[in-house]
Amino acid sequence: MRSSKERTVRVGRHLPTSGGLSKTLQRAREMELETLQIFVSNPQSWAAPAERSDADDFVRGLRRLGIRPAVAHAKYLINLSSRDDALRERSVRALALELAAAGSLGLELVVVHCGSHGGEGNERALERLVEGLERAREESLRLTPSPADLAIENSVGAGTQLCSSLSELALVARRAGVGVCVDTAHAFAAGYDLSNAAAADRLAGEVRGLFDDSLALLHLNDAANERGSHRDGHRRIGEGRVPLEAWRGLLAGLPGIPVVMETPYATSEVDIGQVRLVKRLARELPKRSG
Repeated sequence: MRSSKERTVRVGRHLPTSGGLSKTLQRAREMELETLQIFVSNPQSWAAPAERSDADDFVRGLRRLGIRPAVAHAKYLINLSSRDDALRERSVRALALELAAAGSLGLELVVVHCGSHGGEGNERALERLVEGLERAREESLRLTPSPADLAIENSVGAGTQLCSSLSELALVARRAGVGVCVDTAHAFAAGYDLSNAAAADRLAGEVRGLFDDSLALLHLNDAANERGSHRDGHRRIGEGRVPLEAWRGLLAGLPGIPVVMETPYATSEVDIGQVRLVKRLARELPKRSG
């Protein structure tokens, strides 16, 4: 049996890049991050990623700090599933540019939302999603020889969003040949049970069975809204709807899967405390009855 003090899970969080990438690295060092996520462009704008004069320094800094994986989150505007041809084309191009930009910064992965079908239904939209993922990857390879890899993220299932079902997410990942990022707040809002350690352990088993080697990352976020609400909202770990024992169960059931928190910022002390809390939870085995 693995020692309760042994930790196989690498822990980090999303950080801003305002003030420059050197400041991002400084914050990562102060917080003792082992993983890292950033945006490579404005997530609420179609503006392309800008070239960064400090890119090489950032790559060296990531290596020096031993941060891996370092990942990017794609623009929120991207919708590869849309039935609007112009929006879909714009989304493919935007994602390709972000894959190329992420690769130039030494980032391993770009996490992208699966989008929504706008009322047409899932079947055709899933086909468009797979096609869009494949085209974005192909276009990124024409832009640079070393783009980042792709990972798709589960949704809360609001409105006509795709892939709130983990089995649907797995289907798309297999068909497109991409990785997977499971967001815990999204899964909870979509109806998955994280109410206690046993439930979290069962969910971990389901995740392992569905994704196996394609599971690249966990977005470890507590949920602001009730289970099955289909409403997004993140809270700091231990401050939302999920009890600490459930986090122990989930992390113990997914050894070796890196985690990135996308929880609200607070003071430096609180942010550092969150990282240390998750590291501690990742060392502890879940409490079991009997």
